[in-house]
Amino acid sequence: MPDIIGASLAGCAAALELLKQGHPVTLFEKSRFPRHKVCGEFLDPQVVRLLSGLQLEGTRITETALIWPKAEKRFALPEPALGISRYRLDQVLLEAALAGGASLIQDTGKVHAQAIVAHGRKPVSQRGQRLFGYKAHFSGPTNQAVELYFEGIGYTGVNPVEDGLTNVCGVAREEDLKAVGFDGDRWLARQPKLAARLDGRKREMEWLFTGPLFYGATEESLGYVCGDALSFVDPFTGSGMLCAIATGQLAARSVMEGLSPAEHLERCRKLLLPAFRWSSLMRRALAWSIVPRLAQLLPGPLLYRYSRPNPK
Repeated sequence: MPDIIGASLAGCAAALELLKQGHPVTLFEKSRFPRHKVCGEFLDPQVVRLLSGLQLEGTRITETALIWPKAEKRFALPEPALGISRYRLDQVLLEAALAGGASLIQDTGKVHAQAIVAHGRKPVSQRGQRLFGYKAHFSGPTNQAVELYFEGIGYTGVNPVEDGLTNVCGVAREEDLKAVGFDGDRWLARQPKLAARLDGRKREMEWLFTGPLFYGATEESLGYVCGDALSFVDPFTGSGMLCAIATGQLAARSVMEGLSPAEHLERCRKLLLPAFRWSSLMRRALAWSIVPRLAQLLPGPLLYRYSRPNPK
């Protein structure tokens, strides 16, 4: 069986799939877990089904809110989702893989033609307007909604996770974050509705930043690529963790079925491309002034369903 380079969501999903069929697994990971990571921390109901054998303890999410400075749209999710931090979820998956017999080597590992590549995004050079992600946890009253606050072409997601915490995670232009000295508190204070939403909450960790963000497929040429090493979808759709786990499992199946890395890549394209195209269209449309009015007319569940893949 191939090495698995990366022991986060996609890598551990691949490991668990291989272990179920009795195959030996070696995971290579440079980071020490548990650790925080910039992520929306919204777990799609499909992920709960894909990981049905694990005890995933988070907070139930039943509603979505899209909030612009002068408009708002709320709708119930087709089925409940789960808010859970990467700090907890990554650790749960890694512990399950180790308990199932996987070996862990604290190293970057060598990417080769037969490896399952799940090492996350690599830095990319990017000209023109650059986007950065940010994230922190807050304590205080919570609800059962995932709320998206739009500001220009950027946005901030707010949703509950475990232990009475609320995850605040978003994307903004580099120039906007520079204007506030990459100070998350100052950036949120510039957005009246978001500032009001977090009033009385206490930030419980330092702000994390990552970027520049590169949306779309990567150029990894070796191995069975999955997770963020394969592609990166705009996080406002809430399907990032779903894509990582689904493609991790798909990589393991491709290996077990004797498919080539190129054949695996084609399977991933068929799974992800429709949702990626829809998400890309929505991301570009966020800058249009007519979007809030259009959003009032579109059925919420339709917006939700078309922005995510449907793994079997």
